[in-house]
Amino acid sequence: MRKGSWRSARFAFLLLFGGVMVAAYLLPLSPVRLPLCLFKVVTGYPCAGCGLTRSVIAAAHGHFGESFRWHPMGLLLVWAMWAAGALMVYELLTGKPLPWEVWLRRYGVLVGWALFVSFVLLWLLRLSYYRFGQWLPIPLKVPL
Repeated sequence: MRKGSWRSARFAFLLLFGGVMVAAYLLPLSPVRLPLCLFKVVTGYPCAGCGLTRSVIAAAHGHFGESFRWHPMGLLLVWAMWAAGALMVYELLTGKPLPWEVWLRRYGVLVGWALFVSFVLLWLLRLSYYRFGQWLPIPLKVPL
């Protein structure tokens, strides 16, 4: 990687993340309403991602409990993006890039599979809510 290209990549990430957070903050002010999930409309059950957008919107407004109720993975996603953003700001301020490529080679597949399994497990637990009712002390129902 060229010497200056890592800086460009960090700035691009920070601009993208900042844009997403600004859009999430301003979206409730928009006259356009979010469409319902097509999977839920057709089947009556939530899809694996039902509530993610509303979770990110709630987190952008600082309503972390509400964000967790909409979708726990949405809150995790926002926190991970904030942590990555903070690390990238640190890199830009110190001028020393962190070894992201080494970390991704070492742990990327493991983290990816852990997130996938967590996502599917959460979806199955949420589906069980519709079959058996609330049986765990965590919010499983997607309030759409």
